[in-house]
Amino acid sequence: MANAFISTDSASLGGTVGAAGLVQKAYDRLLEFALRSEPLLRSVADKRPARQAIPGSTVVLQRYVDLDAKTSTLTETTDPDAVAMTTPTSVTITLNEYGNAVLVTRALELFSLADVDPAIANIIAYNLADSIDKVVSTTLIGGTNVIYGGSTATSTATITAAATIDSADIRKAVAKLRANKAKARRGSYYWCGIHPEVSHDLRAESGNLGWNFAHINSDPAVNNVWAGEIGDYEGAFFVESSRLPSAKDGADQATLATTAVTVAGTSAGFTFGVASSAVIATRAEVGDKISGTGIASTAKITAISTSGSTTTFTVDVANTAAVTATTTVTVTPVTRVFDTILCGQQALAEAVAEEPHIVIGNVTDKLMRFRPMGWYGVLGFARYREEALFRIESGSSIAAL
Repeated sequence: MANAFISTDSASLGGTVGAAGLVQKAYDRLLEFALRSEPLLRSVADKRPARQAIPGSTVVLQRYVDLDAKTSTLTETTDPDAVAMTTPTSVTITLNEYGNAVLVTRALELFSLADVDPAIANIIAYNLADSIDKVVSTTLIGGTNVIYGGSTATSTATITAAATIDSADIRKAVAKLRANKAKARRGSYYWCGIHPEVSHDLRAESGNLGWNFAHINSDPAVNNVWAGEIGDYEGAFFVESSRLPSAKDGADQATLATTAVTVAGTSAGFTFGVASSAVIATRAEVGDKISGTGIASTAKITAISTSGSTTTFTVDVANTAAVTATTTVTVTPVTRVFDTILCGQQALAEAVAEEPHIVIGNVTDKLMRFRPMGWYGVLGFARYREEALFRIESGSSIAAL
């Protein structure tokens, strides 16, 4: 029998009844922040304008071109002909404005159970670093020097989950960087940024040419093995971070269960009941392909939301027809492709007109209730030396777990 004074059978008054609802839910007033990864990719940009002539929306960086080697002998009595200097090569950095803002209201400050101002300042600061790092990431992975993991992959679209990274891929990238005369970033080592799910496969490589064997034999105490550190290996020092980019751009996997469901469609997507296709509703991910009557053949899922018993899919290509009746919906998972970045000095350049910073906006409303807070910056990035940058694209054996 429920206690009449502290029963929680009713949803009213915070889920309590009895004693006029005096027994209420308690909330912790200390709110934790979401899990975060540490921004690091901007640190790759080690080339900047040194003597910029004037302010501008673009900045042009130039490099001299060396003369071709002259190996023929001189004639004692003949003055050699002069050769023309080659036109310098150039890289253009386009500067753009970046920023984000939130509006803190007076009512929020008065009614909130927690002190919101410090929390919002913290969130804005992280959003600044996170956003700029993603801009850098987009520039880095646009490089032209690519190595594909696995023995069969020949392009991004052919990478499967089994096409994992191995020591040979690292060796090849380092060898290419050395052959390109790229300068190392720390001693004789190149910088390597690697995703934890890719690091797992590299450290799990078996055989006497893999990371595990090399580290056990180089450190009898195997302290670095127990700690899971990659360390310096095959000519690179490794930085492991979940910030390294990945995208569902690889090979198609086996389709999820194909189920006839009753859907309501729009040009941008459709909704259906979770119960009618629990497998699709719970296992489909953003980036997977989706097909069915009225759905464009190349459609990919761009957003998924579930509310109660209804799941809503948003697709990137408009539906070819109205999706309004029972139709067979098929979701084809796409392999997630991870980018591992190796680089030497001056692989990436940045130009900054105004360093990104926190901005406390002016209070301009009549009753002084709206207090804007955000961040703003003007800068740009460009790959400066393509020969100093390599990308390894691979799958991961644990990406789907």
